[in-house]
Amino acid sequence: MAKHRTFPLQRLRRARVFQYVLVTIALSAVRILGALPARWVLRCADASALFVALVNTRARRIAYENLGVVFGADFPRAERRRIFHGTYRNLLRSALILAHVQPLTEAKWRRWVDMPEGIEDEPRFARLVKEGGLIVSGHLGNWELLLGMRVAFQRMPKTVFLAEAIPHEIINAALMRLRSHADLLTALRRGGARMVARVVSEAGIAGLLIDRNVRKSQGGIYVPFLGLEARTTPLAAWAALRYDKPIHTLTCLPTPDGRYRIEAGDDVTLGIEDVPEAQRQYEIMRRLNHVLGEQIRRDPTIWQWRLKRWKSRPTEACGRYPRYSEHDPD
Repeated sequence: MAKHRTFPLQRLRRARVFQYVLVTIALSAVRILGALPARWVLRCADASALFVALVNTRARRIAYENLGVVFGADFPRAERRRIFHGTYRNLLRSALILAHVQPLTEAKWRRWVDMPEGIEDEPRFARLVKEGGLIVSGHLGNWELLLGMRVAFQRMPKTVFLAEAIPHEIINAALMRLRSHADLLTALRRGGARMVARVVSEAGIAGLLIDRNVRKSQGGIYVPFLGLEARTTPLAAWAALRYDKPIHTLTCLPTPDGRYRIEAGDDVTLGIEDVPEAQRQYEIMRRLNHVLGEQIRRDPTIWQWRLKRWKSRPTEACGRYPRYSEHDPD
């Protein structure tokens, strides 16, 4: 049997020395970005986004397929291009602003984010603050600043966010250092279920992004997302039902002036006792996906359309699913 061959560039990316060089460059960029005015950071991010969107043909193909799935095959190409550029603008702004605000403080965070006055004292969040629970979001707007909101909520209990791991141990460690502040813990998704269960059971708060494809072998269940069944992690619903905790959606969405605003949803477990027990987990995830989907439809540029969200499909025939999808039956 022929051995699997890797291209020189792939071997370079896996080399530890390459990772060390990349992290050194990135940390130097953090110091530079921290000294720049905010408007320059945005300009750097937008220029980088334009370049990446032009050269990353693979991501563009995936994004165009996803947009066709959601908005129809006749969705104008010019609109697909505009939304795809928005995808990378949000991605690069999230990354560069994360570097710009280091070390993160409440004053720096509030310079970028508008948060409703007194939101921490609203009755609908009283149970979350007092008993702990879960907050759920997706790759919408600036999810990095969303993680940083812990610095503005001094009365919040112990909080952990699950983050996606990339296949580079050294780079992962550097990202964890940038994301961890104000007693906020960040954990990689591998083994994250145990962390979520422990934190939530101890009256803490666990946060996670739920808009990535999670195969059946990893526990994913099919739940509608933007009009099409998509494999979704049921971890948030499982923890909420297991420990009788609330779940709120939380997003950090862009505003026309280059800043962001926090949008917080109501507890999606309200009234769940009226749903048959066997369907409660699914119903909670359906409600969560619906809230995120409505925000994306309101402004499609805020979401990362480059993600292979529908990599799994429940049917053998491709049908409405994008061409990159694979049959993953229940």
